[in-house]
Amino acid sequence: MTASAGEAHDGTGRWSLAGQLLAVLLVAAVGGFLAGAVLGEGEADVPQGLFLAAAFVLLGAGVFAGSWWWTRRRAAKFGLSASRYLRVGRLIRRGQAPDDAAERAAAVDIAVRMRRALGSSSRRWVWWLLGAGALLWFVSGVFLVVDGNYGRASYNLVMAGLLLVNPLTMRRRRRRMEAAERALGISPPT
Repeated sequence: MTASAGEAHDGTGRWSLAGQLLAVLLVAAVGGFLAGAVLGEGEADVPQGLFLAAAFVLLGAGVFAGSWWWTRRRAAKFGLSASRYLRVGRLIRRGQAPDDAAERAAAVDIAVRMRRALGSSSRRWVWWLLGAGALLWFVSGVFLVVDGNYGRASYNLVMAGLLLVNPLTMRRRRRRMEAAERALGISPPT
């Protein structure tokens, strides 16, 4: 199966780089405007929302450019295009290994880096920090509900929930990582 047929099959060729960049910038602009205008003190502050939207757009564009540059550099190290390298990363996250021999070296590198990231997020102090952060967001959200500021309270409660998502998905990520390592023929560190 050729690379273009594989990309068409799993849908990775649908979005171009421009589409991804526009999606990131749109989310940054809407998020910045909402953070500045809606979550501000008192009434809605449109100029503050526009200012934060512009700042978020610039920050989002910078992060997108940096991550794309890093991905292209990493892919070139293995002789792959950036889109093929990202496809290999998605396969590893799903617990699968690529069939193409040219992609195996990149897959092993990605799996080793993902295992290292999983190991650092399973440390005891990370769990304490996540729990403390979620507790702080939750308590401040409860105080804002009592105060009658429901918009900011819902924001704080959503943030508390987002901090708790990582522990809930850790077991599934570990199982998929072990499946990918078995498919690649590498042994997990003990």
